[in-house]
Amino acid sequence: MSAWVDQSRVIRFEGPAAFSPRFVGPPVLRWAPVPAATRFEVAVADRERVVWTGSFPTEAADLAEAWPLLPLGPVDVLVRGFDGEREVAVRKHRQFWKVPGFDGVRPAPADWTGAVHRAVGYLLQPARDEVDGYEDGYPRSAWSSFEDTVTGLRGRLAFPAQHHASYIHAYLTYADRFPDHPQAAEAERQALEYGRWLLEHRLPDDWRLGGLSPSTVLEGGFGGWVEGDHVTVFRAARVGEVMLRLFARTGDSRYLDRAARIGDVMVDLQNPDGSWPFRVDPRTGEPSIGYTSAVVTPLWLLTLLGELPDAPGTAQQRAAAAAKGEAWLLAGPVADGRWEGMYEDIPETPPWSNLQHWDTNETIRYLLSGRCDVPDRVALAARLNAYIEDQFVVWAPEESPVPPHCPTPTVLEQYRCYWPMEVHTGHWLVSLLTLHRSTGDDRYLDRAVAAANAIVAGQDEQGSLSTWGLDTRFGTRLVTMDWPGCNAVAVTALLHWSAYVDALSDPAAELGPAFESL
Repeated sequence: MSAWVDQSRVIRFEGPAAFSPRFVGPPVLRWAPVPAATRFEVAVADRERVVWTGSFPTEAADLAEAWPLLPLGPVDVLVRGFDGEREVAVRKHRQFWKVPGFDGVRPAPADWTGAVHRAVGYLLQPARDEVDGYEDGYPRSAWSSFEDTVTGLRGRLAFPAQHHASYIHAYLTYADRFPDHPQAAEAERQALEYGRWLLEHRLPDDWRLGGLSPSTVLEGGFGGWVEGDHVTVFRAARVGEVMLRLFARTGDSRYLDRAARIGDVMVDLQNPDGSWPFRVDPRTGEPSIGYTSAVVTPLWLLTLLGELPDAPGTAQQRAAAAAKGEAWLLAGPVADGRWEGMYEDIPETPPWSNLQHWDTNETIRYLLSGRCDVPDRVALAARLNAYIEDQFVVWAPEESPVPPHCPTPTVLEQYRCYWPMEVHTGHWLVSLLTLHRSTGDDRYLDRAVAAANAIVAGQDEQGSLSTWGLDTRFGTRLVTMDWPGCNAVAVTALLHWSAYVDALSDPAAELGPAFESL
């Protein structure tokens, strides 16, 4: 808007509903204060006409009364500010879509275990395109995050701090669940190879983040694309967690030492308020992007280190950092809903404009893990799940900005990448599992069966799980440039889920760990 406009009179949406493309339930729209206005008139229209109007004395409008009057599809909202009868604010219009929710029907279970075996077989395969010298015998995705499933052509860009951890979790969980399967030994071998990659490819020791793994590599070198020569801080904590898992597996102290080093860096980089910066210069630790909601990742690593009495470093400092991080998390995104600042391939965005839910799912599982002593933690976890289900779950075929017509229910990634993905359906599946274990509410079980089925429905004849969503109109994928690391998360989710379902049918069985890692 032109600089001559008095910005104090401009209606500007803010808060969790400010940029949402679609809603299952009625939103509460909020906007910045307009001192000149004493009341606001809000009109809500469907495709043809205004169906509801309301008058509000403050900068918020609850659309609960309007919602039953609206059909599914596009919704337009006009907000105007008045002082008496005189319009004194620059009015604001926005459009979003009303979309369907869950129909409450639990489908018959798909063959989840068979799908896992096929998917692991696909992930363990060697490269089908040219192998560069810098790949040095590592698994095919060590230097590549995405590949064309049809041709085997790989992109030479990778996010190792994110995806290598995913492979390690998937392969070790698979080998544990099916130790006698012919693929189990190769799965364990490749998990250790990804662990070796993370040990051997590290930032220089004289940097402030020295010893940590890079979060982006391009064509065999550190850095690249959106991050340039900077790194995403909280991804290192994800690496620290798998280092602890590899230490427990092998007894190799190098893994424990690396996890402890990462924990020390997390303590060093924590902000005074308990949060962590999103993206930093690894030489100096100076942030290039400040805000991220992903506090649960370093919080979880510090918690795990605190449970190891022999971990190198200062336990008291880690415990204090974890406590500060938990307090910030509960007072920050858990309370205000600003879940953003997650992905290495996204530049800085204005507040509220690119909400996502990866760490929301992890926070649900943290709240219910037994490590978080908050009296209303079950209710908080349920509220966070409701946010995910409203903003990111595609429950049924819908008219909206979502590109493919996909098997449902499936889960979208973020506002800036509004595609249904197996990785996010997997994260939500495990959150549903955790909520069911904590509450016994079978409505979570109904949703989880449907979500697991949707992941399996996207599998192709090679065994790969669709990152970008099978389109049910074409019977195939619109985009075949899939992300094997995202497949790996979905595999781990299906492993946790199928084990949980088996345990439900056996009264003597344990219902699994309190925090399933993906």
